[in-house]
Amino acid sequence: MALQDLLAAIEAEAAADIVRLRGERHREAAAILADAQRQAGELERAAVSAAEKEEREAAELRLMAARQEIAGQLRDAYEAAYQQIALDVRARLRTVRERSDYPVILASLLDEARSALPASTLVRVDPVDEPLIRRLLGGEDRLRIEATLRCAGGIEVAGGAGASVRNTVEERLTAAEPALRALTGRLLRPGPDGDPRAGTQSEEVPA
Repeated sequence: MALQDLLAAIEAEAAADIVRLRGERHREAAAILADAQRQAGELERAAVSAAEKEEREAAELRLMAARQEIAGQLRDAYEAAYQQIALDVRARLRTVRERSDYPVILASLLDEARSALPASTLVRVDPVDEPLIRRLLGGEDRLRIEATLRCAGGIEVAGGAGASVRNTVEERLTAAEPALRALTGRLLRPGPDGDPRAGTQSEEVPA
């Protein structure tokens, strides 16, 4: 289905961005992890060698604080990587109309929206898509077309009682963002030896 192909292409492009950004993050992540291991080792040795329970407890608290700080730094690095990937994906979505199969994509988005709201009587599209949507609808008399939507691609259908369904590429990306964020985290997560690349060797991007 062309819409599924679009989503697969978006995921593939996001994965390519991840690979590029991962190269930039390796040095930063490796330095953070090396410092974490050094601090953890020093604090653990201090805790073990401490003769008094109070000193051991104080060392454990310092170790916990260091680990929490490092975990926060890693979360910030992951979030920065995800935001860059999301920005790149949105930029690509703004060019979706340039794809040769965009008429098929728009037809799929229209079919999905009409299936969700069978009683729809109004179709809203971006003015750029008005000629295409009129061809796709083939002169259906019961559907009124309004070129009032502002989007990178897609449609909105509406019916009685104020019911409406918006099915645009932006809406689809918003729905896919939790999975995309999780995928970014999995691909950037360090492996058991502390190397960020080790966490990605067996990772596959969903088709």
